[in-house]
Amino acid sequence: MADSKWEKFIAIGCTHGDLFDPKVKPVLQAFIKDWNPKHRIHLGDLFDLRALRRNVSADERQEGIAYDYSCGIELLDWYQPHLLMLGNHDHRIWRAANELATHGVLAEAMRKLAEDTEEAFRKRKIQWRHYAVDQCVKLPCGGPRFLHGYRSTMYPAKAHFENWGDCVLAHVHKPDHYEARHVDGGKSFTVGTLADISKMHYADATPAKLGWRQSFLYGMINNRTGKWHGWQVINEGGDWISPHGIL
Repeated sequence: MADSKWEKFIAIGCTHGDLFDPKVKPVLQAFIKDWNPKHRIHLGDLFDLRALRRNVSADERQEGIAYDYSCGIELLDWYQPHLLMLGNHDHRIWRAANELATHGVLAEAMRKLAEDTEEAFRKRKIQWRHYAVDQCVKLPCGGPRFLHGYRSTMYPAKAHFENWGDCVLAHVHKPDHYEARHVDGGKSFTVGTLADISKMHYADATPAKLGWRQSFLYGMINNRTGKWHGWQVINEGGDWISPHGIL
């Protein structure tokens, strides 16, 4: 890059363990090779863990979590994020470890899995935060807050800007962008999922699913001013559309 004050980043989220779409991997790897970002962020829901849902179905409970969990760890090894926000799906491990007082064996297993997961992050030198509204990750060069997301609305980027200011998040599976009407400017993005949407059957009766798309975000941050810019890459019918055209 001609001016080293601009640092590149890429942000993905909602990969959902064994629901991750394998067709996405070569697209993302090729983009990363070309864009060569200094910073890689995962916005959460690394795992799906549907077998740990509070209202889990009998079929989901029988699936277990071993394969789903291993798929999430595998993604860490090739995506190699520097920052990671736990999502509400990931949080199920820690919730189960702390709340299953009447199921001692399962609680013990979840506590061990939580310890193993934290060790996996440590070994990979990933800076991470728990899923909580007062938690986020930021880059040392400035730029937005990176969080998982908490509010599912018609306009999620604007809704999250109201609470967190400049931010990038996932959670809603819907690519969205908001430019603030403010003297100091400001903006926020919601990033779509990278899971296979056709396999996310829990939302088959939810109209919001009609707005779901596969997408990721890339951008640049000025390490002198903290100002930043971001751009979505969105999968439309198999074509990955970016501001620079089709990948």
